[in-house]
Amino acid sequence: MDKRTLLAMFIVIVIFMVLQTYVLKPKTPPANQAQAQESVKRDTLIQPQAGTAVTAPAAVSQGRYSGADSTQTVTLANAVITVKFSTLGAQINSLELKKYQTGNNHQLVDLVPAGKSLAGITLLGPNAGPDLKTLNWHHSQPAPDSLVFWLGPVSKPLVKKAFALDDKYGLQMYVTVQDSLPVNGIEYDFSAGIADSEKIKPKTKNTDYKLLLFASNDLAKITLGKVAKDKPSGALNSFKWAALRSKYFAIAISETGNQLIRNYKAQPNPETGNPSIVLDSYDRNPSSVWEQSFLLYTGPADYDLLKSYAGTRLELVPERGPGWLRWLSNAIAWLLKFLHSFIPNYGVVIIIFSIILKLILHPLTQKSMNANLKMQKIQPQVQAIQAKYKSDPQTLQAELSKLYKEAGASPFSGCFPLLLQMPIFIALYNVLRYTMDMRNAKFFGWLKDLSEPDPLYILPILMAAFMILQSLMTRPSQEALDKMDEKQKAMQQSTKMMTWVMPIMMFFIFMGLPSGLVLYYAVFNILSVVHQYYLQKHLKQKETA
Repeated sequence: MDKRTLLAMFIVIVIFMVLQTYVLKPKTPPANQAQAQESVKRDTLIQPQAGTAVTAPAAVSQGRYSGADSTQTVTLANAVITVKFSTLGAQINSLELKKYQTGNNHQLVDLVPAGKSLAGITLLGPNAGPDLKTLNWHHSQPAPDSLVFWLGPVSKPLVKKAFALDDKYGLQMYVTVQDSLPVNGIEYDFSAGIADSEKIKPKTKNTDYKLLLFASNDLAKITLGKVAKDKPSGALNSFKWAALRSKYFAIAISETGNQLIRNYKAQPNPETGNPSIVLDSYDRNPSSVWEQSFLLYTGPADYDLLKSYAGTRLELVPERGPGWLRWLSNAIAWLLKFLHSFIPNYGVVIIIFSIILKLILHPLTQKSMNANLKMQKIQPQVQAIQAKYKSDPQTLQAELSKLYKEAGASPFSGCFPLLLQMPIFIALYNVLRYTMDMRNAKFFGWLKDLSEPDPLYILPILMAAFMILQSLMTRPSQEALDKMDEKQKAMQQSTKMMTWVMPIMMFFIFMGLPSGLVLYYAVFNILSVVHQYYLQKHLKQKETA
């Protein structure tokens, strides 16, 4: 591996790290508003239901917002999630995922932090009345998958919250206010944030955990580090959804009716340190009737699951890198998942993926290696031209270009395969780091989670070793060195230093990357060394013949 190739490799890694840190906001097309089924469900739940059986004890006087006199827990469940509600504030106390266990103590993942609640509401304006999160609401269950809370008379509730659970991780939420005293809007409280589910380092959490805002057809990604530093807030135009995302899970609040949400406030939960948000639909013109509806997605940040909610654009919640590269990340994720359907071990899948990619890039790699070897072969002529025209840069460049063309060589030939790999490398990083399928994906022995760095640094060491070996294989022969002048020998000495310095630098960069990504790159390097060895052997046999 020559000096230019090593330098190109270093530039690729630096650019990758910059792109990963400063991700551009991807533009997205307008969301589809067609939601006929959701409207039917909302009409069924929101309209006052005469004769509804009240399961809470008798109502107590709390001004015009009369409610129940004790707190109860009510549950909705399907095959994948159990949602527990409290009548105190008509809030969500637990979102327990039946198919996922925590990385800490092997309990089921619960997305609500212990002792906290989500989705409480507050009426805004001078006529708001008492804090609704402190009141016990009446409740009823019109269907096994539905739950209705209300305050005021059963025949004509003043405030009503209804929930309907689908067969996945979606929870429809409908809120209506019908009061003779007008209010300026409703605030929705998700300040508890999302709970932890993995053992994760604080530094990694600052980049893995994010607040996502999709409004005005733009997706804004705000890292936890930035949320903690800036505590962002402001107006939201054409709001569609907001999401709190940990490494593998998400709580998304998608407005499904008229777009009434106007403002947001975000900050870390002071106890967990995780991102949280409060949304509101404040309007300067008060109204005595308010209706808002939402889809709450509370489950794994899985691309296919989120895409199944058509028209929401929630498939943007999973981390797949910058917008211009999402198509490649999605394609790689699909291929890995397809291979995994036949091969149960993701480490083996990654090795096979490396081989497939090596075969696809073979023609370009072959051409590049041939050009590199030709560059080594014409080094004596290059040196002669450099010595002859050292005082005439223009003629020197023209003669070198002529020589390269005649020999079919290029000083930059080693860079092209590497630069082509750059988008693949970035896309693969996001897939291996954040895809739910890679969560706790084992290879063998010490590699118990391919989405996390190698704990023993064996793969980074192996990768660096083969980088050094590949560099040594491309060094000029002793015969070529003997023909060089002092200046050229000094340049070779500099290249020799890069042979050792660059792999060491790459080791320190890769030791913090997902072990699955390092496995891919190490296997790709090993295949490149084998390829180069047989190519050099073939060319020598050809020259001898």
